[in-house]
Amino acid sequence: MEPEARREKSPGTAEAAPAAPVPYSGTVTILFSDIRGFTEYTEQYGDEAAYGVLREHDAIVRKQIETFGGTVVKTQGDSFMVSFTTARGSILCAIAIQRAIGERTQSETGARVAVGIGINTGEPIEEGGDYFGSMVNLAARICAAAGPGEIFVSEPTRQVAGRMDGVEYVDRGLRDLKGFQEPQRLSEVRWAGAERRAGGPPDAQDTETRANADMVREAIGALTRVLAVTHLDDPTFRPLLECQAKATDLRLALSRAVGEGYSLSAQRLTTALRPFVDLLALLAERESLEDRQWAELEAAVVSAFGRPLVSAAARGRLSAGAPAAGLAPAAAPLATAAAAPAGARASLVQQPSAAPVDARAAGVRWWTTAHRGWTEWKASGIASAHVLRTLLGKHPHLLSVPIRESADQGDGLLAAGYLVLLDHVENLAPSFLATAVERALDAAGGSAEPPVLGTLLYEALVREGRLPETYATFLRDVMVVAVPNPGVWADAGVVEHEDATVVITRPSRTTGDPREEVRRLTAEDDRSVERLFTLTVQPLTTRFVYVKRGELKSARDLAFTLTRGGMPSDQGWYVILRTGLVVSREPRRLELQGVTLPGLGREHFGAWIAVFNPDPDRAAPYELSVTVKPPGPPGPRASLFGAPTRRA
Repeated sequence: MEPEARREKSPGTAEAAPAAPVPYSGTVTILFSDIRGFTEYTEQYGDEAAYGVLREHDAIVRKQIETFGGTVVKTQGDSFMVSFTTARGSILCAIAIQRAIGERTQSETGARVAVGIGINTGEPIEEGGDYFGSMVNLAARICAAAGPGEIFVSEPTRQVAGRMDGVEYVDRGLRDLKGFQEPQRLSEVRWAGAERRAGGPPDAQDTETRANADMVREAIGALTRVLAVTHLDDPTFRPLLECQAKATDLRLALSRAVGEGYSLSAQRLTTALRPFVDLLALLAERESLEDRQWAELEAAVVSAFGRPLVSAAARGRLSAGAPAAGLAPAAAPLATAAAAPAGARASLVQQPSAAPVDARAAGVRWWTTAHRGWTEWKASGIASAHVLRTLLGKHPHLLSVPIRESADQGDGLLAAGYLVLLDHVENLAPSFLATAVERALDAAGGSAEPPVLGTLLYEALVREGRLPETYATFLRDVMVVAVPNPGVWADAGVVEHEDATVVITRPSRTTGDPREEVRRLTAEDDRSVERLFTLTVQPLTTRFVYVKRGELKSARDLAFTLTRGGMPSDQGWYVILRTGLVVSREPRRLELQGVTLPGLGREHFGAWIAVFNPDPDRAAPYELSVTVKPPGPPGPRASLFGAPTRRA
């Protein structure tokens, strides 16, 4: 055996010490809280009163931290940093703090203090009872993003905590936070009985709200102009359809943000909107742009949408005007979803990963067909707006058929269109589709009989998606994308001409039947009456009625009111048309007192009205009254199912 080689130590040298391991703590949830409005309170009431409030705030926060098992890591002025061993404990503690402070300040007037709270879960570095690392920094930034009375949590915290009784997570979207290169998805925690007050000076808050609304309004206006662009030779020019699908997705994201009441990052919105604005500049100023300006705009648009779209613009084949619409709603031909290329998805709309179809639910055809459609869509990477338009182009009556009956129509393919409703529920309850069948089978005691399993899956869909409360929002989002183009199946329509009023109804009771019954009215007494459309709306479905201008020279007043059982109802949306294929504003909720839109034919092209039933179990009868008349006093009332009444 060879002798072992030995290395002699050189005099004056020492062996290198092994690197000390990084002292990671394991999974910890960090909560930061910070007082809002303290400066204003101090200025109004003085230092002594402010100091008393600070001490009281300190006592409230420490009491709740102790109650829910938290540990105060450190404090700085009016801020707390607290660690928890569970994400749920941190959320419950945050809710208790907000409740206690809200009760304490409820009766106060003038300037009031409130607390913003941010929570994050991860594995920080622990040393000497303190925590360090990016997850701690993120928790602090989340706290800074939370407004007065708000609790914001990171996506890891929301996932770890899971569903909690009496607690709701409201997606606040991706936020640009200082020190982090990638936007972070935040959720707001809401709880039963929460009374959240606005903080800060009202004037400043109103100014910020107005500025945000103006920014969104301008963005939606630009996106609407993009949606009005047409190709003069090819109405299905794919590069333009892809661009418009992205524009619609972005417009939908803005609509959701406005509807849920949270602010947007001006910088991020500007970045997302820039390619569309550049495209509009190429179209509007094609003849006047200098070579350098054209080159800059061309490079930006090519990067976002590809060279074929720029080439079409350069050759003058793109027009910013919309084609004229026909009298009755029609589905414009669109490229099929399978033919749409990947990459058409808008960057601001986050898509969940697809969950595979559970074969044990094969007997529930509406569920498996819709779920399979959703899974295939997620794998394709196609923009949601493109898919929705394609689905409604094929099945314009989709939203008027209950989901549980959808597999019985369209050779069973109509149910695939309900992937849009499944996606709505999945966004509200992540992982719902992956676990729904398993949970339904557990509830059924392992029974896979289609009637039993189908009922349980439907109940889970309604419950997890909170559809009685959120169906209206779902419908609004669909209307943003699909009304008026490609359009939806309508129960009735009114087209106003200078010399006649055309009333279009459906002679058949079969939903989706394309046949129409057309009546042309020329007598003024017949034209100006209030028309009643009786609509029986099935559970979680929608019925549509439209009013449009035809060959009209003088303006008319348009008015409509919705009732149920003789009582006013607001279960509907309406959109005002700027042209036959372009809306002038986002969908608006019907008002109990009705809606009046003067200037039909001059200020607007008409309107689409959507009447929905949010009840998941029972059909609902509605009466929609529509009046189109020259400006003046109200006209007489008429029913479509009886002779019109006239004034004496």
